Amino acid sequence: MADEHDKSIEQLAMDLAVSYAEIATALGHLPIPIRLPEGLVQPKEAVEGMIRALELMDSEPVPEGVRLDFQVACTSWLNTEDLFRLEVVKPRPYRIAGAVLCLLTASEAIIQAMEWLVENQE
Repeated sequence: MADEHDKSIEQLAMDLAVSYAEIATALGHLPIPIRLPEGLVQPKEAVEGMIRALELMDSEPVPEGVRLDFQVACTSWLNTEDLFRLEVVKPRPYRIAGAVLCLLTASEAIIQAMEWLVENQE
């Protein structure tokens, strides 16, 4: 059982990294690009970057729906990161499922935002 749990944690860590990269890419294509830390990013640095992106979104000249998509993506990623940290320290059967749902929400929101960005490229 511990083996299964370890595999789930590893997969969640990889999924978190992929989601971070997708969100970072999308944020970089905004009218006023928002840059998240790149390369080998430590968790604390990633969290701080995502929080900063949330703060900066209010200044973006984009429709409210697009702004909300980015906010949902960033917030869902942060929720996933929180659940991941909790799961590592004190495993609970529902946390990994909750984290996966948060990542799916982030992914859907970023897809919506990217559709708008592609349609409105200059």
